[in-house]
Parts: sequence; structure tokens; C-alpha cells
Amino acid sequence: MLPVSVPEIQRTNLANTVLLLKAMGINDLINFEFMDPPPVQTLIAALEHLYALSALDDEGLLTRLGRKMAEFPMEPNLAKMLLTAADLGCGEEMITIIAMLTA
Repeated sequence: MLPVSVPEIQRTNLANTVLLLKAMGINDLINFEFMDPPPVQTLIAALEHLYALSALDDEGLLTRLGRKMAEFPMEPNLAKMLLTAADLGCGEEMITIIAMLTA
């Protein structure tokens, strides 16, 4: 066991954190002054994940969908599932599924 534990931000999926920072207008995440900066590769993986979810455009800026996803207090992939389900008319069913996944 390490004498000092690794900070949470350095060992978790940062997709939700990156999405929220982007929604606040912070676009230069590589040079952002984190108290305990995560590895650059972790930030890049989070950006790629958000791009795959269509939350970011080709320039790394937040899309309209990404802005909507940031309003939900859940992981970005669950937020996209809920927004897509609402568009398809099965939002209530998706809320139940998300509740079961996050419980």
C-alpha cells in the first residue's frame, strides 16, 4: 500500500468532470491549474469519450447536445441515453433503467 493515497482525480474517469468544466467555459483543460493534476492521457481519454458521445465537436468545443448533457447530474453516457430516449418517446422507461444502473 502506498504511504499516501493517490488523489481521486488521478484515478477515475474524468468524462463528467471534463463535461462540467467545458460547460463552465473552461476549454484549455491541459493547462488548467488542477490542485492535483490528472495524467494528460486521462484527460485525452475523457475528451475522446465525450467526442464519441457527440458532446464535443471537431474542435473540442461543447455541442448543443453536450450542453444539455452537462445539465444532468449523471455520467455523460447516461445523460445521452436519457436525452436520446426522450427524443424516441421512451424517456420514462429509460429513467427506470438508469435508476437501476446507478442504484
